[in-house]
Amino acid sequence: MDLIYLWLIKSLFGIGVLVALQYGLKRVLSRTEKKNKEGWKARVSKIFRLPLTVLIWILGAVYLLDIGGVQIGFTFADSYLHAFRKAAMVATIAWIFYRWKHEVEVSFLAHPTKKVDFTTVQMVSRLATLAVGILSGLVILQIFGVNIAPLLAFGSIGAASLGFAGKDVMANFCSGIMLHITRPFIIGDQIYLPEKNLEGLVEDIGWFRTSIRDKEKRAVYLPNNFVSTMLLINVSRITHRHIKLQLKIGFNNIDKISDIVNKMHDHLVKKPQLDTKYPVHVFLKNFGDYACEIEIEAYSNIKDQEIFNRFQHTILLELQAILRDMNVSLAIPITYWKIENQAGEIKKNLESIS
Repeated sequence: MDLIYLWLIKSLFGIGVLVALQYGLKRVLSRTEKKNKEGWKARVSKIFRLPLTVLIWILGAVYLLDIGGVQIGFTFADSYLHAFRKAAMVATIAWIFYRWKHEVEVSFLAHPTKKVDFTTVQMVSRLATLAVGILSGLVILQIFGVNIAPLLAFGSIGAASLGFAGKDVMANFCSGIMLHITRPFIIGDQIYLPEKNLEGLVEDIGWFRTSIRDKEKRAVYLPNNFVSTMLLINVSRITHRHIKLQLKIGFNNIDKISDIVNKMHDHLVKKPQLDTKYPVHVFLKNFGDYACEIEIEAYSNIKDQEIFNRFQHTILLELQAILRDMNVSLAIPITYWKIENQAGEIKKNLESIS
């Protein structure tokens, strides 16, 4: 009877300690949450509460099973329950790390004053997840008595075999890592692939492929190896917009060409939207088939495509107003037909038809 009472006392003591730990954990996390109002520290309770609660109940259950196993006489209690307890602690630490990593990632990206690149944060997060997952798995196997040395050797041979068999997959994986490191573009950038005549917005840079939303709003998925080895233009990183216009003035206004060029040049250099660090060219380029060709070339510091289009629209109207004030109009191509001594032939044809 004494042994039975001792078993019950140990069980009740374990349950009491379990409840006390649960209550203490709740109080400590609540107090920590009240002290920190911003950043990931404000979500400490969310990070630790569920993993530690699960760990406490697992340890309590293992404790009760251990006592029960000893009481009944099961020998597996000493060999497996202790290993399971250690494995649960390792798994809980990894779980807490994943939850903490997620909260830090959300905190960095959501903070408006921190200039953090989403692509870099995503790459670090994925690499950390992979590393902690592999390390935790190896530690748990070691805890259960599995010799991981042959496993590592076999894994190296298997990785080499898989790498040779799936070289395209490995090429895409390595290219994905290089895209995250070198960052020729990031999520949200607009890129152009001249070889495929494809332009669109980068939506995701995965481990094996990159997702692009083209101008028709279609989802385009490209292998990372394909994106990293071909010519790519990052439209979002443009510094200036190139203006190149051509106006055709009739030959009857050729004596006004110099004045037209000077007035247009003086008007353009006063525009704050044009970067005068680069030349503003307005000159007579050529005598065309039916008009004098005036070419205008400059660089605007406007990066947004829509705003630039509106600015160029305004420039064209203002240049046309300069021509109108000088009583000069844009040339229109006209074709002349020369008809000689064909009236009789036309009359003859009409008579034959009638």
